[in-house]
Amino acid sequence: MAKQKSQGAVLKEVLFRLRKYWLAMIASMILATVSVMTSLYIPVLVGEAIDHILGPGNVDFTAVTVKLLGVAICAGVSALAQWLMSVMNNRVTYRVTRDIRNEAFRHIQTLPLSYLDRHPHGDVVSRVVADVDTFADGLLMGFTQLFSGLMTIVGT
Repeated sequence: MAKQKSQGAVLKEVLFRLRKYWLAMIASMILATVSVMTSLYIPVLVGEAIDHILGPGNVDFTAVTVKLLGVAICAGVSALAQWLMSVMNNRVTYRVTRDIRNEAFRHIQTLPLSYLDRHPHGDVVSRVVADVDTFADGLLMGFTQLFSGLMTIVGT
């Protein structure tokens, strides 16, 4: 039971650190929605294009062309939305990790000398850097997969 409470506390801390970047997070969710919806609409357009192929020599090329143009537009919009979403997610992740590193190094500067004498300097800094890098990787992957995954489930 204590482990669940600590996970909840960690989640609260992460959300607390993300609060400054709420606008970018909303933009990322909107872009994920656009990307997923356009991706899910492509098979519908392809199916409609196939419906205009009635048989050998009986193809409505104008309608098929319009549907395939729609597929190309949806693919382009989806790709652009995914790219913009990754830019937003990278920016938020970079800024959150920068904030954490700055806070950690400010804290290290206020530690008593007795603590620094007992622990190797490189060990303390290495732990901060490695832990924040691991956190950044998880945060970036979580944003990208969470938003897109949720929107895919809802859209489907």
